[in-house]
Amino acid sequence: MLIFKRLSTRLAVMFGGLFALALLLIALASYMAVVSYARASVQKELQASASVFKRIWTLKSDALQTNAVLLSRDFGFKSALATHDTATVESAFDNLQGRLNIETGLIIGRDGQPMAGERGSLGQTLAEALSRKDEFGAINGIIAIDTHPYQAVAAPVMAPDRLGWVVFAQRLDDNEMQNLQGLSSIPIKAGILTQTRGGLWLGPQEQTRDYKPSSLSFFIDKSLQTKAASMVHSSRGTMIAVATPLPNLDSQQKSVLLLSYPLSAALKSYQPLLTALLGIGLFGLCMVVAASLYLARNLTRPILALKDAAFALRDGRPGQVRITTQDEMADLASAFNDMAISIEDRERDITLLAKSDMATGLPNRSAFEDHIAGLRDKGIDSGVVVVCIGIDRYAHIRAVWGVSYAHTLIARLQDILVRIFANAYIARLSADTLGLCLHPCEVDQALPLARAIAARLDKRIKVTEDQSLDVMVSLGVYHMANARPTPDEMIERALIALDQARAAKTRIALFDPRIYSELADTLLLTDQLYAALASKALQVWYQPKFSYRESRIISVEALVRWNHAERGYVSPQRFVQIAEETGAIRDLTTQVLHTCIADQGRLKSAGFDLDISINYSGRLLSDEAYNAHALTICDQAVGQICLEITETAVIEDPRIGLAAINTFVDRGLEISIDDFGTGLSSLAYLKQIPAHELKIDRSFIMEIESGQRDALLVRSAIDLAHGLGMKVTAEGVETAAAFTLLQSMGCDIAQGYGIGKPMPFGDLILFLNDFSGMSETKTQMPTYRNRKAV
Repeated sequence: MLIFKRLSTRLAVMFGGLFALALLLIALASYMAVVSYARASVQKELQASASVFKRIWTLKSDALQTNAVLLSRDFGFKSALATHDTATVESAFDNLQGRLNIETGLIIGRDGQPMAGERGSLGQTLAEALSRKDEFGAINGIIAIDTHPYQAVAAPVMAPDRLGWVVFAQRLDDNEMQNLQGLSSIPIKAGILTQTRGGLWLGPQEQTRDYKPSSLSFFIDKSLQTKAASMVHSSRGTMIAVATPLPNLDSQQKSVLLLSYPLSAALKSYQPLLTALLGIGLFGLCMVVAASLYLARNLTRPILALKDAAFALRDGRPGQVRITTQDEMADLASAFNDMAISIEDRERDITLLAKSDMATGLPNRSAFEDHIAGLRDKGIDSGVVVVCIGIDRYAHIRAVWGVSYAHTLIARLQDILVRIFANAYIARLSADTLGLCLHPCEVDQALPLARAIAARLDKRIKVTEDQSLDVMVSLGVYHMANARPTPDEMIERALIALDQARAAKTRIALFDPRIYSELADTLLLTDQLYAALASKALQVWYQPKFSYRESRIISVEALVRWNHAERGYVSPQRFVQIAEETGAIRDLTTQVLHTCIADQGRLKSAGFDLDISINYSGRLLSDEAYNAHALTICDQAVGQICLEITETAVIEDPRIGLAAINTFVDRGLEISIDDFGTGLSSLAYLKQIPAHELKIDRSFIMEIESGQRDALLVRSAIDLAHGLGMKVTAEGVETAAAFTLLQSMGCDIAQGYGIGKPMPFGDLILFLNDFSGMSETKTQMPTYRNRKAV
């Protein structure tokens, strides 16, 4: 719960709870002591009352027993009983019973059957009980008939043998019990219970209706064992009770005298004491809670002050705690204050480091963003211009003159800009780029302002006392008019303008949103390319290559095509360049290799044993791990695989490139030098490359009919390749004249739209089936039904 999150509340609850627990234990102990004392007192009263009751019953039994004995010893009565003179027996018994005012009684003859008096169930029960007696003297005890107890005495009639019994009985009903209860000093309740054969103790309904038979029987058994008073539950509440055994006339029965007294009545005299203890406890609890709250507040007040100071320190505000005591909390507060001061000093230093360039002391890009954001906070949403000033050849200057000299140059440029624009904010955005923010500045003033900066910085700058330097700069300008880009976006757009200026080889460029959109579109296309590679949406198409010598299609070149769901067919030059720049060229080349090897097997099954040429990026040529992976894939080919590699890819890293090409050749792959003549072709590298084929770029073939220089270059390239042992493939063959001219020059293979456009695998099969071959004079292009292609 939220309330227990406060330390003061937890302390108050803890101390109050402990005191309440102690108070509860004391109250419980006091209550148990009072109950124990009350039970002992009541037990003494109950035992005394039981003694009185038993004494009274004994006196009554003795009186009845004396009259029964007198009758049993009367000579005439004995004679009548012996001779079965029933009339004399009944007369003598009735006379005695009426004179003694006895409730019930009977005379039992020699045969054990009642002769006079009670002849009902009581008489039969008494007769059965006495028939089991061997005593020759008078006896007395309790006998129960249907849970109703009777006090009975019996005297044997002897002459000299036993002729029968004289029996008197008195019912112990509720009135009799009330008479006995009146003899006690406390208002106890008395009852006589007899145990049945099932073990339950039962008695008259008016004496036992407040108890459950099972719990009452359990209590009586326990009380007879312990001979002590204990508690038993009843419908009138908890009772203090004790059970005292009574003599029984029937040896098969057990009877007890149950005396009980309400616990509430026993505790009534102690109620003031218990109330006083409760009041004292509650008062003490309130005092402890109040003291706990006071103590908790004194303990938590400095802690809360420390918490507030810590939050202030977290939020960048001064966090100091006022010390008012001299205890341990004061020591803690003093230590916290020292820590806060140290943190504030370090944070100040860190902020300075985070917001400035350490080498020159200029604000850095983060501080530049904060400045622009500050203008926004002041409500300045237009008329802000950001200029990124890039120092050309900065890396060369730093390499020649040193890092310290280069940093000093940055500082001198900053000084010049400050003199030109007193209100400008200048920062160092990167090693060779300064940022300048001006406000206000209209959009038509942005370019003139940039030209003024360039003109001033074009002059020779004195870097040190004895050294000056001609500095060339490029400027990218972004002006915020009605748009609301973020500070970071404003800086990025100015940097993009700087890149645009350098790419266009101009000194100054204003941010062009179209080029920015192209860059954003390139980023989007990059993500879509990765998705296309993951879903294998790119396709491999094939362009046939015709052999002049064999007059047939001997091979095909694999070309990747991407039919985008929204863009349509994407230019291979564009997405292949993206793949090379992002590293996706590995996955792209792997998919192409697997597809080509599978299609080569399908071509062979269809009866076409064709070589397949695959473009192999120069970015992969220096990747030894991928080269090994590509070789593993190519080993599964069922025909010849030729890797087309540009000569410039080898020139970039000759050692690794030539080693990779030699490894390919050793494993049985053919190598083709692609786009020959378009780069910085070197005869030295051409001599070292163990290539099997040289492909002349289409830019020479397209002009071969009209340009004598192109025709001469093509012929020279063919002769050179043949001299180095390579076959020659001409790309871009589209006309019959070019086809025939190349044949006359000794070209080996023709490739281009005049032979066949790039086509999917299914169309390639149809193309190969429809191809009719060359004429006998071999002076015409092959004829076929052209298929759709891209």
